[in-house]
Amino acid sequence: MELRQLKYFIAVAEELHFGRAAERCHIAQPPLSQQIKRLEEELGVKLLERTSRKVSLTDEGTTFLAVARDTIATLEGGIEKMNMMAEGIIGKLRVGFLSSGLFTDFLKGVTAFRKRYPGIQLDIREMQSSDQNLALRSGEMDVGLSHHCYANHYHLEARTFLADRYYLAVHEEHPLAERGHAGYPDIDREPFIMFSRQHYPDAYDRAIGRYHKYGVQPRIVQEAKTHLTKLSLIAAGMGIGFVPERMRAALPSTVRLIPFDFQGEVHLTPLKLVWRKGDRSPALRCFLEVMEGFCRQENDSASGCA
Repeated sequence: MELRQLKYFIAVAEELHFGRAAERCHIAQPPLSQQIKRLEEELGVKLLERTSRKVSLTDEGTTFLAVARDTIATLEGGIEKMNMMAEGIIGKLRVGFLSSGLFTDFLKGVTAFRKRYPGIQLDIREMQSSDQNLALRSGEMDVGLSHHCYANHYHLEARTFLADRYYLAVHEEHPLAERGHAGYPDIDREPFIMFSRQHYPDAYDRAIGRYHKYGVQPRIVQEAKTHLTKLSLIAAGMGIGFVPERMRAALPSTVRLIPFDFQGEVHLTPLKLVWRKGDRSPALRCFLEVMEGFCRQENDSASGCA
């Protein structure tokens, strides 16, 4: 059974006239009649009653007309769906993000993407950068918003989404809060809250190396996994620590962000969009194109402020 036979039969069944059906199918009448006959022989039933005056459907023909229409509709719908997938109009995308990404334009980008491509289902997960790295490389995730330390891998590609400055976060009752600025001497022996070396080894080592370079030794009293945790601990009076400017949006009322003198150096904390190298799926391509409009293209020199 061929697809064209189904189309020819539908045309004859709807026109109830071989001549008009042939014109509609852009074929001569004899070959059309031959194809209908072959279809009946293959099915082993008579689909049409033919007389010199009229053509009518048999009971079997009426039943088969519904089958033929459903078959054509299903096939055409499948082809349309395949084309839409190829164009990135439908599909599924698994997206990971850091909690601090909630205080950037990332969610605005997600909203814009959903409006432009409502047929693409988003599976969005909050994940640590290290977990994103593993999930991307294993194929369990398609794209992530990650700390720059975990974006540099030969299996991955990345694009800077945001790079903002570090500030020193202190409790409002800390002497530095009233002064309004700080430098390396001010953090020597101070109770300090940092990201753990386990989660951000490169950033941790760069930060410790920089403190040693300037002859200071913060007293690390607590380690945190997220900037939100850092701010909560600082709000509780546990210590001080560095956080990026984007965290102003989540600043507890008792915490102040003050500028820090990095001895003339500019220290930024880049967040990057990360995906598997060579992945050119239409849904991913569309996502990156939309997110491009929300990226802040700045110097993204890595900072050691953990």
